[in-house]
Amino acid sequence: MAAMNITNDIEFHRNTLRNIISQFADIPQSQLDEFLNLFYLEFYPKKSIIIAPNNIIGNKCYFIIKGLVRIYYMANEKEITSDFKEDSTFFINGYTLFTGIPNIDYYEALEDTFCLAADYESIDKLAKKYHPIEHLGRKMIEFYYASLLKSNYNSLFLSAEERYTVFLKDRISILNLVSLRHVATYLGIAPETLSRLRSKF
Repeated sequence: MAAMNITNDIEFHRNTLRNIISQFADIPQSQLDEFLNLFYLEFYPKKSIIIAPNNIIGNKCYFIIKGLVRIYYMANEKEITSDFKEDSTFFINGYTLFTGIPNIDYYEALEDTFCLAADYESIDKLAKKYHPIEHLGRKMIEFYYASLLKSNYNSLFLSAEERYTVFLKDRISILNLVSLRHVATYLGIAPETLSRLRSKF
């Protein structure tokens, strides 16, 4: 943890999370405090797997304080990147939580990653207790579902050059932190095509 120069003051990080949450919903202070108290600090070294396939039990909600996470799955013995998660973003094993079916993807720390994490079961209990917390969950799911729809639309209807342009616009901060091989599979293009696009731009 020291290598990341991250403070261990959990209240400092919970306040960061508080500011993010305020963008999604207006929650009474006491209820928000109870929600934030569910989160504790976790550290994942570079190249470690945070969530593995068939992760049925013990699911958590993660908020990245500092780090980078790649989500990928295996197809024909090849790693296909489906998303990247950066600082101040959330991730969960949504496929299993929302369908009850074992997931097939990996969540890998591409660099030392420091998170706030909370047991999803505890969050769910609080959401059943407080309507504003339940509302928060719905608004966050709507936000990330919209992002997923946009990503799927881009992969289906945009050309390789257009997809790369969108990536440069939306994810430029991680371009030099991830391998070109991972970016190529995320964009659904061949590495050679990506190299040509990088030369052009």
